[in-house]
Amino acid sequence: DRLEERAPHYNALVTLTRARALKQAKKAEHDIALSKYRGPLHGIPWGAKDLLATSGGIPTSWGAKPFKEQAFQYDATVVKKLDQAGAVLSAKLAMIELAGGMGYRQPNASLTGPCKSPWDKNTWAGGSSSGSGSAVGTGLVSFAIGSETWGSILSPANNCGVSGLRPTFGRVSRYGAMALSWSLDKIGPLCLSADDCGIVLNEIA
Repeated sequence: DRLEERAPHYNALVTLTRARALKQAKKAEHDIALSKYRGPLHGIPWGAKDLLATSGGIPTSWGAKPFKEQAFQYDATVVKKLDQAGAVLSAKLAMIELAGGMGYRQPNASLTGPCKSPWDKNTWAGGSSSGSGSAVGTGLVSFAIGSETWGSILSPANNCGVSGLRPTFGRVSRYGAMALSWSLDKIGPLCLSADDCGIVLNEIA
């Protein structure tokens, strides 16, 4: 409900994955009550940059209007790994269209419009993982996954006052993620702290 109400004020949300989130949350609650605890991310809500494939009819727009209804029949590896960790996918988050293929200085080049910094709505959240940085900084999700080719994790982390981790190339599988540059793309977390980034990386690496 908080995501649905507040995220549009920051242009951070592309798709609310309500049905999947509630199903995962109920399962997490049930398993934890039975002491089937999967680890520190079990039951924790998170958001995915909208270049990560998600199954179940959830669109993956790549941030671009022509692909707004695009859907895949499988989950990206990083999504699968977080599912296995018990994390709850709550949202597909805004990004610069096609991951900033025209540069990182294009605030308007986003399906939802320019994402805003949690600290100043007149300031851009940064590119291209704009929605990921904004949603974490505003407390709409506990952590988010972004991707970086040139500066797409570090830029929104800086502009939104959160911690971003750009892993070593190849540390995290890119299967199911839109490719901007096969030899440069990296997937990593945006979180409230460096410690949280380490917890997430431990599950997705």
